[in-house]
Amino acid sequence: MASYGSYEWWTEIIELNTLKNLVDRFAAAMNVGAVIATTDGTALTIPSNFCAFCRRLRSHPEGKCGCEKSDAWGGEHALDVDGPLVYRCHCGLIDMASPLIIEGRFVGTLLCGQVLLRPYTEEEVRKELVPLWPCSANEVDDWVRDFLSLPIVDETTLLNAMNLLNVMASHIVELCERHLIESKLLHKTMELVKAQRDKEVLERSLKMAQLKALQNQLNPHFMFNTLNIMSRLAMFEGAPQTQELTIQFAEYLRYILRRQSSDELVYLSSELECLKQYLAIQKVRFSDRFSYVLDVESAALSCKIPFLILQPLIENAVVHGIEPSLRPGVVLVKGRVRAGKLEINVEDNGVGCSLKKIKEGVGISHVKERLKLHYGSDASFDIWSEPNVGTKVSICMPSMGD
Repeated sequence: MASYGSYEWWTEIIELNTLKNLVDRFAAAMNVGAVIATTDGTALTIPSNFCAFCRRLRSHPEGKCGCEKSDAWGGEHALDVDGPLVYRCHCGLIDMASPLIIEGRFVGTLLCGQVLLRPYTEEEVRKELVPLWPCSANEVDDWVRDFLSLPIVDETTLLNAMNLLNVMASHIVELCERHLIESKLLHKTMELVKAQRDKEVLERSLKMAQLKALQNQLNPHFMFNTLNIMSRLAMFEGAPQTQELTIQFAEYLRYILRRQSSDELVYLSSELECLKQYLAIQKVRFSDRFSYVLDVESAALSCKIPFLILQPLIENAVVHGIEPSLRPGVVLVKGRVRAGKLEINVEDNGVGCSLKKIKEGVGISHVKERLKLHYGSDASFDIWSEPNVGTKVSICMPSMGD
């Protein structure tokens, strides 16, 4: 692997477009410029929402070099204070930096800002700041105009931006560490395949590695800190529906986090309660365009199934079936016990597609692999889809109870 924090190292652990999309949404929401930089200040992502002044500055070779040095300085000093740092860049703008620490090492910096804390007069700018800029005499007027058009924020807004910058930095760290964990688990699994010939021992080791990967996908500390911030913001902004949605999502997460540390098999009734929280959130999102029906026999409710095995199927129905459709969408979940088998169907009336065009993503492959690990040939997975009609996924497994 490339050296920690280098551009090559970042490209090995995560898709840069994934980071770019995260930074784009953050910059748009906060109305600031934002970028992720490596430890030496090199831009890792394409700058998001940069102001005209900074775009002009970075288009100049000397200006770009100064910006990279300033970004590197911000990251190093944010590391010293162990948190977000507010500072004035080399050209007089207010910036913020939050260090990215992955596996105990400093690997880069999330930066945002390009704002002012007070208005400047043109005379002040020409006297105090223009000498700092790498612009020629005939460019000064344009540079001054762009600087004077920078947004001015108060200390409260700046404090809120710092808090959310820290949350976003934590999210990026969690995302990267999850990718590293999955990569290491995959490498370990490959070693087991080569070293162990006993099929039973191999399957048990693979199963534990996969379950461990699931447990590392959610970090309670980060998740609930984020939700607390969202709930407080919703309350302050007078958005009761947003606050209620945040609370529903928190309940959904609590169920997942409780179960992660306990048995892999759970009652179908518990899974359905979890799905209700997810579907309720989607109901708020789509309003009258979306509804759902849970049609499960009482005998099926006491059967045990692998934890969260239905979640990817429901999510696929919503994201790939209902969301792109123009007509009102319905998701139907059916559960039956027949001849010692638990049969569960997840259906939607979304856009559908021909079976030849169905791509087996991470969610479906994960469901199929877990069914195989738990039940072997006693479980089955079938999918049917037709354009403009919808999609139906059926899974069947032994009806196991206590």
